[in-house]
Amino acid sequence: MSDHYEVLNVERTATTAEIKSAYRRLVRQVHPDQGGNAALFRLVQEAWTTLGDPAKRAAYDRTLDARTSAPTYEKPTYEEPTFTRQPDPEPEPRPTPEPDPFTWTQTQTQTSAQASQPVPEPLSGGIDVVPAFGRWRLPALLLLAVLTVLDIAIIAIGGLDGVSDIIFAVGTVAMIVVAMPPHWSRRIPLHRLLKAFGIVTALLYFLVPFPFSKSGATALQRVVIIALLIGLVLTRVLTGRWSKVHKLDRTIDATAAYDFNLWGRPGEPLVDDGRTAWIAPADVLRHRRTARLLDAVVSALPASKLVHGARIGDMAVSHLLLNGHRVALISSVVGPPGHYALDVYGALQLNGVPLDSPVSGLDAAVAAWRKRLDPVEVRGFLIVHPPVDGQGGITAALGSEAAITCLPAQTAASQLQAWLQPEGLLLDRLTLYDILHRAPYA
Repeated sequence: MSDHYEVLNVERTATTAEIKSAYRRLVRQVHPDQGGNAALFRLVQEAWTTLGDPAKRAAYDRTLDARTSAPTYEKPTYEEPTFTRQPDPEPEPRPTPEPDPFTWTQTQTQTSAQASQPVPEPLSGGIDVVPAFGRWRLPALLLLAVLTVLDIAIIAIGGLDGVSDIIFAVGTVAMIVVAMPPHWSRRIPLHRLLKAFGIVTALLYFLVPFPFSKSGATALQRVVIIALLIGLVLTRVLTGRWSKVHKLDRTIDATAAYDFNLWGRPGEPLVDDGRTAWIAPADVLRHRRTARLLDAVVSALPASKLVHGARIGDMAVSHLLLNGHRVALISSVVGPPGHYALDVYGALQLNGVPLDSPVSGLDAAVAAWRKRLDPVEVRGFLIVHPPVDGQGGITAALGSEAAITCLPAQTAASQLQAWLQPEGLLLDRLTLYDILHRAPYA
């Protein structure tokens, strides 16, 4: 049975207005007339019908409390019989059986290693963003100004005595268009024609300094031309670098770098181009449960970025966490209490019995992202949720350097934070840009 609060993605303490707002937002997304899913639309309608009515909501809350709490029994009262009888002989005490390593109870929630692991303290301070905003801009503008002065000097020294001088003067001015940053030159009418004219003029100027040329240029003109050609090459290199960072500045701007830490929605593809497989409503709810755990990690690591439905080519992963130069690829399953571990072949086991799980897909995703984001460190994490939030009895074998680590939902947030936290408050915008805008079309 689905949890109405999970369906609407709200907390149990949410107000009626918050529930109504969440319902209106979701119903626009999942309505069949808008291309949504009919089954999920019915779940949303059922959740609103229950939680939108205060009386029905109170009754539903009591049902949830009864479902999650352990049942208690009162000893029945009865009257003593009027007759007397001899008490039955007490049975002999049985020896205490040895604990079965594959039998787990509700009270056994963590292994000793997990229970003793301290929860890292949240980080605080300023975020170090690389590459810096506006990088290469100042040196590129300075060299562009120097190049413009050299262009004017060449025209002034050579003079405009004939048609050929005028043509060379126009070509010399066109060389400035060649040296401009691309995000400037694209705004100039006929910029491609001017660039071609400027390049041809630069090649003709290249022949002037050689002794065998019969251009009649003076020694001063030759020096200025050599400085012009060197300045053209250096300016074009710097303006090209600045233009690339300028594009990055517009895509991953200061707001996104310092304040925005979430892309996509749990249970939905990051890029909806029809290449991602359909996700069942039950899986959408599982993704939302995992997203609530990851919110705590993002809150503790201000420089971290959470991407739902990240994709590399046609291969999607449920959640991706980036902090500094570490990337965590995260998937999840729902399973009964027990001990979960990955065998030597990478398959998931429950109490030693193999289970169907998304481990194989997660392992392939880890390999693909490691190849693309090298030298960024990439690891996979499989979070195991209990059937009911807060239920115990799930433990997992911790792997220190394995490609994929299995985590119980109760300790997943703290362990993910502990693995990502050594990167500190660092954001590599190039890596984030690759994840958001380049990898989906790889």
